[in-house]
Amino acid sequence: MQFLKNTMKKVVPIMAGALLLPSLAFAQLSDVEMAKLGVSGTELTPMGAIRAGNADGTISEWNSQPIAGESGGDSLADPFADEKPLFTITAANHKEYADKLTPGQIAMFKQYPDTFKMNVYPTHRTGAYDQWVYDATLAQAKNVKMCDGMKTESKICLKDDIPGGGVPFPIPKSGEEAAYNHYMAFKGLSVDQMVNGALIDSNGNRTDVIMHQRQIYPYWFPVNSKIRSTKWYNRDGIASLCDSWQIKKPPRSSGLVFGGCNYIRDFDFQVYLYIPGQRRVRKAPEIGFHDSPSFASDGQRTVASRWMHYFGGKNTRFDFNKPVRKELFVPYNNNKLTNKDTKFSEIFGEEHINQDLIRYELHRVWVVDTTLKSGLRHLYKRHTVYLDEDTWLGLAYEAYDAKDRLWRVGEQYNAFIPGANITTPVGDIQLDLINGRYTTFPYWQYQSGEDVGYGGPKITSKEEDINFNIQIFTPQGLRKFGRR
Repeated sequence: MQFLKNTMKKVVPIMAGALLLPSLAFAQLSDVEMAKLGVSGTELTPMGAIRAGNADGTISEWNSQPIAGESGGDSLADPFADEKPLFTITAANHKEYADKLTPGQIAMFKQYPDTFKMNVYPTHRTGAYDQWVYDATLAQAKNVKMCDGMKTESKICLKDDIPGGGVPFPIPKSGEEAAYNHYMAFKGLSVDQMVNGALIDSNGNRTDVIMHQRQIYPYWFPVNSKIRSTKWYNRDGIASLCDSWQIKKPPRSSGLVFGGCNYIRDFDFQVYLYIPGQRRVRKAPEIGFHDSPSFASDGQRTVASRWMHYFGGKNTRFDFNKPVRKELFVPYNNNKLTNKDTKFSEIFGEEHINQDLIRYELHRVWVVDTTLKSGLRHLYKRHTVYLDEDTWLGLAYEAYDAKDRLWRVGEQYNAFIPGANITTPVGDIQLDLINGRYTTFPYWQYQSGEDVGYGGPKITSKEEDINFNIQIFTPQGLRKFGRR
């Protein structure tokens, strides 16, 4: 009975708050809106980005063709290696550029005036994909909607989606739709890679957390996919993401591994954890849930800030403002971070990431601001995320505490991967402005692969190319995997 009372205390404010919301337009696009989207000759790209450059000529027109380059390998070539910065923003001159900076960047200039800087380079809109990704997005946009439960109980789910993937809302009419685009951004069908979730304390001491990460994105698989006929990946709607991390270092945590999925109709992460010391698999609802500590982050980052933003549960705890498009200096084309020979000691400074390795460009981004619903709890009272208009990937975020103080700030470093023809994160930072510690999400794939002799990331765009056992995402498969 007490459990029921506690549950109702949480659910009633969600429903009451949702009923007070203005009428939300969670509907598929009209014919007029669809006519604005296309690969060529339209106002907007298939992803909903403005095709044209800006009036100043500092942002170029979008090109639908992925840039050429070497695929695979232990390092990623930098197509812009010969370019020099146009200018550098520092604590001394950052006010001149304030209208193109995020509050998080401004806070970094104030907190670290001697070391934080931004080298700004020419803009390159490398966010392009293969034709089938555009086709899937245009097809999905004609059908998909946010589920009815979003209006009544803030439930995170889709309805009327069709097989084959696609960014669902290329013309977002709400912050929720923009956030869903971000979550569904195309990063390949599968990923198999080594990663490092480094932890840096306030004295600059670093602990490397090397993990083996495997992911699949069933939502993007075609209608005839074997995964779409497997029960585990179809729990009242196809799985949107299946993820697994196995800790390799430090030795005290080696062998700990989780695996699980969340779903189009149910955003709760159905995840299981294998604990080597106990030699057992248990359900782990705390992994992937709202403001619970992100896995292997030493409590320094929450699930809600995964990829700069994550819904984190079946029902969102935040009200979303309508997305706003702005021109900002953001991390972009950070291929320099994918050189396997760049040591972790060179990347991770005592106070923040080595800014000499980070490339900033002027891009149009979607700004989505969220505020905690009345009557609910969360570590963050307000959370702002910045999304790339060409790829929907996260670029930066800010989180505010209960007293509306800017508390944690982050940036995500993305790079285009030729061959796979995707853009994906290759590094990030989330920094606590109060305690001075910072963490990185498990990225740094090329250095991590070099560290353990695994090589660079294996990213596929075809189901038949997946090179690992996808049963790792099920409790039965995880149990067998743990005993190996």
